[in-house]
Amino acid sequence: MSLYLKYRPKTVDELDLTGVRESFNKLINSNVVSHAYLFTGPRGAGKTSSARILARIVNCEKNKTKLGEPCNECSACKAILMGGSLDFIEIDAASNRGIDDIRELKEKIRLAPSELKYKVYIIDEVHMLTTEAFNALLKTLEEPPSSAIFILCTTETHKVPETIQSRCVSVGFTKATPDEMKRSFARVISGEGKKVSEEALDYLSRSVDGSFRDGVKILDKVLSNSSNVSLAEIEQVIMGVSGFSVVALANALVAKSTTQALDELHQATARGVDLVYLTVALMKELRNRLLAGESKELVKLVFNLDDVARKVATSPVPELLLEMVVIDWGLPDGSASGGISQAPSRLMSSVKSDNTKISDPVIKMESGEAKGGSVDEAKSPWMQMKEQFLTGKKVSSPPKPTATDGPSVTIDEAIEIFS
Repeated sequence: MSLYLKYRPKTVDELDLTGVRESFNKLINSNVVSHAYLFTGPRGAGKTSSARILARIVNCEKNKTKLGEPCNECSACKAILMGGSLDFIEIDAASNRGIDDIRELKEKIRLAPSELKYKVYIIDEVHMLTTEAFNALLKTLEEPPSSAIFILCTTETHKVPETIQSRCVSVGFTKATPDEMKRSFARVISGEGKKVSEEALDYLSRSVDGSFRDGVKILDKVLSNSSNVSLAEIEQVIMGVSGFSVVALANALVAKSTTQALDELHQATARGVDLVYLTVALMKELRNRLLAGESKELVKLVFNLDDVARKVATSPVPELLLEMVVIDWGLPDGSASGGISQAPSRLMSSVKSDNTKISDPVIKMESGEAKGGSVDEAKSPWMQMKEQFLTGKKVSSPPKPTATDGPSVTIDEAIEIFS
């Protein structure tokens, strides 16, 4: 069994987020059970684990008169822990998102519980439900059976209709702080009888962006090969190499030293640093410097890196994307965009200068200065074709050139006109 499943919180005291523990303790002290709860927060924060704990709290045989911590020993708690109870249902809204799925749920929910005190429905990623499914669910939440409890979990609260939110008791899950992360990881490490250095624990807590699940998965890889985890081992799992820091690369970029920045980038890729990790870590380092009051110009660089970060994983040459960002950043202001925008005009001017004999007659004809008649009479067959094309008329083929036509009916003239 993976460590993430093995050390999933089973009691309120084991919940990783301080704010959530306080919310659950208030719920227990109030001794009031609501018919619907809405758990909102980032991924990996423990929403589903908390929902399972709540299901055991309301159904634990020792909590018949007063709510309290689940004992995890009675038949009700064990049935929920094992997932074998007919009265405990988990639904993934990402794959069961239609109105027919909710209608089926509505039909079953009216039946009395067969084993537990309450039927508990956990709907994960509830924001994935369709509009019609939400409307069907709303009717159930408005007139719920007394023996049913809904626990809705979502990472995107804004996609849940306000009519649904207003009928639920909301519990907010925030991004974990480094101290909360360390508390959670320490519980896993001590449970496995292993040791980890303080600097390695600090680094891991900062690297997983508030996700307990991601952190425990990393620990799972490291602890399987070592009983005394070091910083180098954690770095090796996270970014593919140990002892690398983005500080030198950030310093070179802040100083706009393109050569040095490229050298740092090439050293990182030569050592096998994961480029997705490198890009994200560099963005975080620059963000910290911005917040510390360094040059506001770094905002542009962070946005450029953010754009590249979305493409690095799928690019056939990811290193090239980062090199272009570094080179563009080191150029003087306006030189990159100026060079690109001015290229076509420079190119056209050089073409015209090389084809003066071809373009001059055309220019004269367009201005009506050709000899021998009006403007219409002076237009070459190619010019007439262009007018037919622009006015939507049927384009007729030009006559075969004769010796007297001169350069005005050449292919070069046609290219010049239609370009």
